[in-house]
Amino acid sequence: MTRKKHTVNSSIAKNGRRWVIWLFCFSVLIPIAGSNAVKIASSRLRVKHEIECYIPYVSNLSIDKKNTNVTHLIIAIHSLNHNAYMVFNSCQELLAEYNKLKDNILILAPQFLRKKHLGENSDDKLLYWKVSPFWGSSISTTESFEGDLRISAYNILEDIIAEFCERKIFPNLTRITILGHSAGGQLVNRFAASNTVEFKKARPKKISIKYIVMNPSSYIYFSPKRAVDYSAGDFDVPSNAQIDDNPGYNNYGYGLNKLYSFHRRKGLTPEKIRELYPQRNVVYLLGQKDRIADSSMSKHPSAMMQGRNRLERGKIYFAHLIDEFGAEIEKNQKLRVVEGVGHWGKGMILSAPGRLAIFLR
Repeated sequence: MTRKKHTVNSSIAKNGRRWVIWLFCFSVLIPIAGSNAVKIASSRLRVKHEIECYIPYVSNLSIDKKNTNVTHLIIAIHSLNHNAYMVFNSCQELLAEYNKLKDNILILAPQFLRKKHLGENSDDKLLYWKVSPFWGSSISTTESFEGDLRISAYNILEDIIAEFCERKIFPNLTRITILGHSAGGQLVNRFAASNTVEFKKARPKKISIKYIVMNPSSYIYFSPKRAVDYSAGDFDVPSNAQIDDNPGYNNYGYGLNKLYSFHRRKGLTPEKIRELYPQRNVVYLLGQKDRIADSSMSKHPSAMMQGRNRLERGKIYFAHLIDEFGAEIEKNQKLRVVEGVGHWGKGMILSAPGRLAIFLR
């Protein structure tokens, strides 16, 4: 009896260990296997290039059929999850609450992919980026092309906006809002600093553009100065020791040194970018609870120089803008803190400040 009991218990223990090991593998390996999975949007937008290539997108209305109802275009930029449906659905949910506006507002969510997002059955003409697309890198290609196509996500956004400004499809368009949360907010901030389409195409057609930047990990600064000891009231060039530790702290993405090829092709210099940025209509939305330095927040030394968490970085950045351009920049650019919301894109979009930023001019 004793021996039999021992045998049964040993079997249970062994099976138990097997289950523990299996559950461990399941809990660890399955997320790893699915970590690169992303639903690729079903619609395709032809990219303007001599090589045939496309990007996926989601929209609530056709962008190919003439529509005289549409007056407002919302370009919604996904975050680091590259899920265009997520940001689209948040905007769609907001729009559903304003039924009378549903025919007047077009939501367009382009999807900027990395190679890891392409499945075995993906279209080999889908454009993807070899590095992060959010800052305007032109290192992009397709599976059917060898080499780089030199297409930036900013080129695509400029082409979309330029096409819509022609008013052939949407003759009554008067407003464009570009919004993004987290990594999408990084793109919107830098695209606002980098694009030329607003002044060349939109403004001459009396089409206004607003940029809504929500909870990004970092911002583009317009001078070498940074906040001293994270004080929003004191800006100076970092010490020699700090610069020695991080000599690229003011390179593009964080500053205006070493601009990308996109900027060079557009004839944009640091001086020109500084001239144009204060004229942009920008709203910065910060989650009042976005004070946790989680794994998704950039810990790059250049980002850490901007603040210890996203809320602090956003407040310091707006103070930087006033320090650089004077209080008059507040005529065109606003900072709003969203009470009770942390690092949550949907919560930011559906909040009262989010609604006001999206719907008010």
